[in-house]
Amino acid sequence: MHASWANNIKADYANTGSANIGTELVCTSLTSGGNGSATTTIPNAATNPHIKFYSNRRGYVRTRITPAQVTADFRGVSSVTEHGVAATTVKSFAILDGQPGLQAL
Repeated sequence: MHASWANNIKADYANTGSANIGTELVCTSLTSGGNGSATTTIPNAATNPHIKFYSNRRGYVRTRITPAQVTADFRGVSSVTEHGVAATTVKSFAILDGQPGLQAL
């Protein structure tokens, strides 16, 4: 997978009101598949309301884990073919202890 995703895991994907039972963080690698692109449009968003974030930038996920929450910062670079390009935070989420699902920060 050469993209980043943040998803709520649902008990029943056929029921849009179904409870969140977990959270999935998917990250790309920093240099795989070339530069990627700036798009953050969620593919097929109308049929995938559980997907809360998508990025086609190359990068990584920085996490901070405490007993109360996990904070995830999706970091990306505009180019992997240029030396010295800085990573920036594209989107951040919190996952709170005992409350499955993503909280946008």
